[in-house]
Amino acid sequence: MQLLRGQAAGSSRPRLAVGTLLDLYGEDFDPREGRWHYALSKDADRFDPMQEHRHHWERQQLPADIARHVNLLLQADALVLHFPFWWLSAPAILKGWMDRVFVYGGLYKSGMRHENGAMRGKRALLVATAGSSMQACAPDGRDGDMRLMLWPLMNALHYIGFDVLELYLTHGVRGGLAADTAKQQDDRLAQQVLKYQAKLAHWEEWPSVPFNRNEDFTDGKTLLEDP
Repeated sequence: MQLLRGQAAGSSRPRLAVGTLLDLYGEDFDPREGRWHYALSKDADRFDPMQEHRHHWERQQLPADIARHVNLLLQADALVLHFPFWWLSAPAILKGWMDRVFVYGGLYKSGMRHENGAMRGKRALLVATAGSSMQACAPDGRDGDMRLMLWPLMNALHYIGFDVLELYLTHGVRGGLAADTAKQQDDRLAQQVLKYQAKLAHWEEWPSVPFNRNEDFTDGKTLLEDP
């Protein structure tokens, strides 16, 4: 994943500067939440992740890796998550990263969610690759609607306040290919990288995923009926 900051000096157009690259596998990030991460448990008899999050956030005693990642998120202007589509979602390490880094009491709590979340004013983008074709990952495709299956990740990012951008998907990325076929794929992916870079150069034009706002719901948390 990448955490990006900045606007080019003297430019009237918002542009992304090179930011921090986080390689969860390279860091050997532990996606499992558990008591062993916390030095001073709030409750020695029962492990409650949300309460431990808040307890350690308020005392500024989060695990060192989590504190670092939270601080990077707070400082960043944008978050780009790069991952392979794996068993109908993102790899487990990314979900575990969200479980541990989206700290209750710090990045969200009652009254600090959705458009009022801690990440409001920041943008988030999912960039995913899939082995299946674009047609197979379409709403009427054999492998299912890829955008729909990634909705939980987009909704989680929106939950803590991000303006979530439309997915960037690259299909037909396969391993174990014969030499000639692998070369053809490499050439095609090189073109995809150029296309992606060109789109990033016009970051301000990237469409956002629409979400309802708090005022669109009743007190019972269901959408208001159309007038």
